[in-house]
Amino acid sequence: MKQIQSSVRRWRRVWLPAMCMLGATAVSAQEQERDLQFVPLESAWDAGPSLRRGGGGSMSLPFFDDFASPTFAVEEGPEALVRWTDASARRTFTYGLNAPTVGQATLDGLRADGFPYAFNPESNGWADTLTSVPINLAGRTPEDNIHLIFFYQGGGRGNAPDENDSLVVEFLAPDGGELAWSQVWSAIGQEMDTFAMADVHVDQSIHLQDGFRFRFRNHGALGGNVDLWHLDYVILDDNINPDNFGFFEVAFTEPRHALTEPYSMMPWTHFLADPAGFMRDSLETRHRNMSGFQADNVTCGLKVRNADTGEEQDFLNPFSNTFVAPFEEFSTPYYIQTGANGVVPSGFAFGAAGNDTAVTFEVSLYEDAIGILEQERVGVPDNDSIVFTQVFRNEYAYDDGTAEKAYGLTTDGGKLAMRYDLAVPDTLYGLAIHFTPYYDQQSDLNFLLRAWGDDAGQPGEELGDNYAFHQPAYFTDGADVFAYYEYDDPIPVEGTVYVGMVQEMEFALNIGLDKNTNYNFSRLYYQLGLGAEWTLSTIEGSVMIRPVLQAGVDEVFVGVEDVAAKAPVADLLAAWPNPAQEQIILAWAGDALPKRWTVVDLSGRVLDAGFWPSGADRMILPVADLPRGLALIVVEGPEGQRMTRRIALH
Repeated sequence: MKQIQSSVRRWRRVWLPAMCMLGATAVSAQEQERDLQFVPLESAWDAGPSLRRGGGGSMSLPFFDDFASPTFAVEEGPEALVRWTDASARRTFTYGLNAPTVGQATLDGLRADGFPYAFNPESNGWADTLTSVPINLAGRTPEDNIHLIFFYQGGGRGNAPDENDSLVVEFLAPDGGELAWSQVWSAIGQEMDTFAMADVHVDQSIHLQDGFRFRFRNHGALGGNVDLWHLDYVILDDNINPDNFGFFEVAFTEPRHALTEPYSMMPWTHFLADPAGFMRDSLETRHRNMSGFQADNVTCGLKVRNADTGEEQDFLNPFSNTFVAPFEEFSTPYYIQTGANGVVPSGFAFGAAGNDTAVTFEVSLYEDAIGILEQERVGVPDNDSIVFTQVFRNEYAYDDGTAEKAYGLTTDGGKLAMRYDLAVPDTLYGLAIHFTPYYDQQSDLNFLLRAWGDDAGQPGEELGDNYAFHQPAYFTDGADVFAYYEYDDPIPVEGTVYVGMVQEMEFALNIGLDKNTNYNFSRLYYQLGLGAEWTLSTIEGSVMIRPVLQAGVDEVFVGVEDVAAKAPVADLLAAWPNPAQEQIILAWAGDALPKRWTVVDLSGRVLDAGFWPSGADRMILPVADLPRGLALIVVEGPEGQRMTRRIALH
């Protein structure tokens, strides 16, 4: 029986934001829903208008952010849009419930790199911080009625902070330096399904100075995407009467992520098999009139740009909201390809890809600009527009690229199978899986990849033989990273196929669960141990397991022996767990054994070295005494070839 583990690789995606985590909630004895993590939008931003600057380079009033645009300094968006100098907090789009506008700032127990502050269920303390840029309040007086107004929510779609947790606002007295922060407002943790408005008067002379700053901080659990607070619509301005304060704003309130269904992602060659069938007939966007005034003739449109060829199409929605009452929430339908009223006359909006295998389209849903600052941010998503990327590449996905919660089975030997109906025959190479860091680090728990054929609408006969052990992988290069796991051998597939895993232990593996799509109820099956029946999931959402296909190669059905013979030499070496703390197992799949191994840091400095043990196809490499961080394991093969594995030591 083959016991060699395939390598685990980072699997990045370009997608519209969002991910959360809630407290562990057992829906049944063995099928669990828990809480998860978020995804930022990766896109190219065009420059917007310059900030008005006062003395000393500080920003002048008004300060405003609705978190729909890349306003964090670390996001590397246009400098003119930067409002926040640090970003252990993150911009999210799907965590908030009944949010004022699309886009929020979320504070939780995750570091800026997506890893928990402490992988420990008992850890508590100060977590995220969101600090404003310097603001010039020199010469101002209390009579100027300068107020900080913002909306906040505990939990939303994520894990709610409890009564021992808090959200605070602190002001900086510029003359006192970095030690001159003082708390001016706080909220006790609670579960909230709406946003509350807060008001803080800036009326102390120590704050009415050039270089004034304010910041938000949260105190709570440090073990992952837990104890969430969401912020929206932050305003600092003068001449404000908080008892009679209104907004002139009609804004989107929720994101959208795909023009296709049921798949949010699929290979381009598969899409072309039936483009009209995979395009949505319609969708709708949600809006809110935040003003006490009537809004008339709110029109919307749809713009699609081919990121590879530059071709752009702009489709005006024939439907217009002619009357919107004050404070009304309303929706706008887009009949994409239905009859004469279809937004896209051709039937689908995606033109020639420019190549045969993959293509990316940038999609914008927009409305007339009606904003609080009455300015148009050309090329930049704000709450008058929704921007996302529609990616076609060699994987299928139901999820929208966000994971508000986590999913797991609590049975040793439990099996998980997600159904995919392939448009054309192909070859299955592996799975892209998102695991979320949630209190306990599960990187020492084993699972095996599995694939099944269809048996009258549920998983049937196993496809291929897969004996390689894998473990959940966590990364520190972003909050939304998929790990890629290879099957032992490529598997020819066509029609309906089920992909997933069988776990070794009874502990939940905390797979990402997207709560903004819902395909589990018709496509996710689980089996609780040997001999148990397949059961259709009852947990709402979409488990984030994606099949990765050969897609685009002319000869789809390649013999397993041929693929194995052509496998690169580097695939003979496996290393796990990764990340690691105490030890790493190195396994060799070749007939002739390696000669020696070396561990080096990224600068090339040798950390450890030795000879491969005689007669053994695997070895245990102690790493507890090595420096923490990234390193490379270099193994010299029997013919002098060098194979490398990148590892993370925690």
